[in-house]
Amino acid sequence: MLSTTAWSVPNPTIRYDGHKVLQILPKTIEDVHELLSLAKKYHLDIWKSPRYLNETFDVRVDPEQITDFVNDIEALGLKANHWITDVQKLIDEISSGRNRRATFSIGAFNDHASINAYLDSLASANPHVTVHTMGNSYEGRAIKYVKISNNLGVNKKAIYADGGIHAREWLAVTTVLYFIDQIANNPSRDRTIDALLGKFDFYFAPVVNPDGYEYSRSHDRMWRKNRRPVISGCNGVDLNRNFAYHWNPDNGGSRNPCEEVHAGTHATSEIETKHLQNFLCSHSNLIAYLNVHTYGQYWIYPWGYTPILPTDYRDLDHLGRSAATAIRHTHGRTFTVGEDTRVLYAAAGGADDYAKGACGVKYSYTVELRDTGLHGFVAPTSYIIPAGEETFAGFKAFATELVHYEHL
Repeated sequence: MLSTTAWSVPNPTIRYDGHKVLQILPKTIEDVHELLSLAKKYHLDIWKSPRYLNETFDVRVDPEQITDFVNDIEALGLKANHWITDVQKLIDEISSGRNRRATFSIGAFNDHASINAYLDSLASANPHVTVHTMGNSYEGRAIKYVKISNNLGVNKKAIYADGGIHAREWLAVTTVLYFIDQIANNPSRDRTIDALLGKFDFYFAPVVNPDGYEYSRSHDRMWRKNRRPVISGCNGVDLNRNFAYHWNPDNGGSRNPCEEVHAGTHATSEIETKHLQNFLCSHSNLIAYLNVHTYGQYWIYPWGYTPILPTDYRDLDHLGRSAATAIRHTHGRTFTVGEDTRVLYAAAGGADDYAKGACGVKYSYTVELRDTGLHGFVAPTSYIIPAGEETFAGFKAFATELVHYEHL
């Protein structure tokens, strides 16, 4: 469970003093589109767009723009609630409470090198675990994943989950690591895990955007994209808008390289996207895929590029609700289950759409972890274990129901 690779407390050089996160509750679909237009006008960082009309639109605004932006919001007849009054203060508060560690820990936000060292050490100590590399990132970091299998049976189906496609979503990384620990080590001697290993092989990749993840730790806590230079002064592509299934930068992404949701110059323009696409389509036994994110508490399924439901949406919905029920029974968190665009906005070029549409992975989901209104992307370390516990409970329930539902 521990490796000896050292890591240090992140100390980003880019600061967000005085930046606020506003929550606006739209009344109509037209309000949502107006809010998206305003965010584009001011080049704002959208933290969360509502998927239903009773949910908030969350956006980070810098001090120089706050007055004009709030005036525009009020001109629409809407009210802006100041949710986080100083983003940097929140970052500093959480950073000051984070202990330095000399070893990897499941209960910490570890650096990428420590994570990879942990995966290697786990494989060397556990005959059920093998470690592999999808390929290297733009900056040369290895994108590693583990396969966990009891090595019994033939033609078993497989389930895959990954995290960290968006760099600042550290809780997604720790949650996938929690999955790995629970299945590989089974510290509670859970018979359900043993039963599931009899039915499935499991694949997990904790960090599929390692360059962005490390940059968010060392320079900019709010960094989202990868790190490939696009134009002078603007680096990075939103990898979750770059996949080659109905890729369309005008549908929930952006052609502007300086924006957070820049979809790339063309589909699969990024090496990290290519590696993940190759992985997904080369494993023909994959029956389920979880693309883990923060935040908002959703368990959602394709399509992201269109409001038209997939023909098997009832199956997807049923399995998602099995997971959400188990999550709620763990720590009381409510996860909303539904289709990606049902729909106030769309986002084409997503990993879950590609897995299902291009590779035939039937049960493909985006999972958005806790919370809904306290910390957003700046999750504290106190979230790591409970988020892991509740999401893994959902994962086990999902996989168990999948066995029965698909007669495996």
